[in-house]
Amino acid sequence: MWSREANIQSWQTWLGEDLGTDRARPAPRRCQHTLTSVPTSTYVDIMVIEKMVDVGGHEICAQILGSGPTVVLDGGGAGQGLGTWGPVPERLADFATVVTYDRAGVGRSGGTQARSLAEQADALRRMLRGLELRLPAVFVGWSYGGLVTQVYAARHPDDVAGLVFVDPTAAGTPPGSALVRSLSFDVAAWLLRARAALGGRKSRALRELAVTLGGMQDAMAEAKSTREEYGLPPVPIRVIAAGKRPRMPRAQLDHLTADHEALAGRSPQGRVLVAEHASHQVPYEQPETIVEAVREVLAG
Repeated sequence: MWSREANIQSWQTWLGEDLGTDRARPAPRRCQHTLTSVPTSTYVDIMVIEKMVDVGGHEICAQILGSGPTVVLDGGGAGQGLGTWGPVPERLADFATVVTYDRAGVGRSGGTQARSLAEQADALRRMLRGLELRLPAVFVGWSYGGLVTQVYAARHPDDVAGLVFVDPTAAGTPPGSALVRSLSFDVAAWLLRARAALGGRKSRALRELAVTLGGMQDAMAEAKSTREEYGLPPVPIRVIAAGKRPRMPRAQLDHLTADHEALAGRSPQGRVLVAEHASHQVPYEQPETIVEAVREVLAG
């Protein structure tokens, strides 16, 4: 039976957004070529570079902080990577060059929202080339960003030194009736648009989420087919699963767990980690698990 609470939790897992609370999200502003400093967990100030990068036909807003091996963060369904990872970027910047970005047509980036994961992955590659960052890199994909990261790794394996998936959206077809599933996505998108119409600081992000949700079933299918056709590079993989899912339907939970295990199983150096004290919002509720996973992957 359709349950608003259960489906909201499922939508959060697909999108990487806390739809039931007012978790702070920075209002989009113009991305400028700026150089600032922020303190890290070791109380040492690091430089933060924010700049627009031409990816062919439009520009993407990227932020770089820290120094060391490159770590690329790919966020949830809203597509806004800047300011949506909690303390994770600053903690990683203690030992890595950390890249976050807003996807095309979202937040501070230009262009329109890409419908296919391949388009998003290829735009990310052009952005990284434009930034002239050291590759291969460790790619960290949270939620929907896990789908983008899988397709990137499959299409551009030489760019990838390691993969960390943070409670990633399951690839393939979710369980249940196709009709009910389609209606659930349609209702979710409608609720997001309706809430956005009320205005407020999150209205733009909600509209962007609605666009992502409209293409979610295609994205899950694309990730599955790409993974099966091309595979993933034989690099260290960590899949971090949320430990708290009190309202998720059993069938959805089983589907998600099976996909997480299959994803880790793509590499002989793959492993599933459980963030016992976190819901889907792992970057905010258990960021140290992400940081440790990146350290493990970098160590090989």
